[in-house]
Amino acid sequence: MDVVVRAYHTLFYERADPRVADWPLMTSPWPLATIILLYLVTIKMVVPAYMRGRPAYELRSVMKWYNVVQIVANAVVSWGIFTSGWSTTYHLGCVLPDYSTNPEPMRMLRFLWWTIVLKILELVETVFFLLRKRERQASFLHVYHHCSTLVIIWSGTKYVGGGITSFAPMLNTAVHVIMYCYYLLSAEGSPTVKACLNRYKKWLTVMQMVQFTIMIIHAGQILLPSCPAPLGLAWLYFPNVIFVYYMFYNFFRENYCKGKKKVVKNGRKKL
Repeated sequence: MDVVVRAYHTLFYERADPRVADWPLMTSPWPLATIILLYLVTIKMVVPAYMRGRPAYELRSVMKWYNVVQIVANAVVSWGIFTSGWSTTYHLGCVLPDYSTNPEPMRMLRFLWWTIVLKILELVETVFFLLRKRERQASFLHVYHHCSTLVIIWSGTKYVGGGITSFAPMLNTAVHVIMYCYYLLSAEGSPTVKACLNRYKKWLTVMQMVQFTIMIIHAGQILLPSCPAPLGLAWLYFPNVIFVYYMFYNFFRENYCKGKKKVVKNGRKKL
């Protein structure tokens, strides 16, 4: 038992960034674990039980303002990360995190922390899907992606708040601005706008896969001998991104590449 306690203390306290030791959600892994557990219980048990026998909710106004908040918040966080290093001293090579309490590294750290808040806010989407009886949208890909991304963002902020690891959340929040703009226009636009957007729906998934590809290539630098960046999070980050990419690829293939086969009179199948 002493070995376990010591390992726990070493992992979550001694090796963590002391600058975030007293920040909300960062004192220990238990706040994050509690949030994820409550999320899973809510979407797997509470909401399905509540919706049993009830009609679907519209939630049109709620979804509209949720999308607006996400657009603004993701834009602010992406710009904040960009202007906290990437527009000044950072470059696309191997940039080590700055653990000092100087203004710019602390500003970077604060915006990375806000990325955690954004990922927690995204968990509400699954509840919206279930309240609207869109169970298909609350897929394993959706749930796993939200939970794993939250864990990785939390881990990055707790251990390496800056440097090369800040590229992925900067890119991710920028991509989310585009995504939520699409969702807002799709929900609130005229039938003509919706019809136009539907033609480009598959490109949201393509954009996600391109994003993951860029992330993997950029982060892959830490595996080079010339990059002395810490490797601890790499064993969590790379398998997860590759797995999520694979699930997005399967989603794209199943929804946009497989045409419905129709049998024609001469017995041949038409795609």
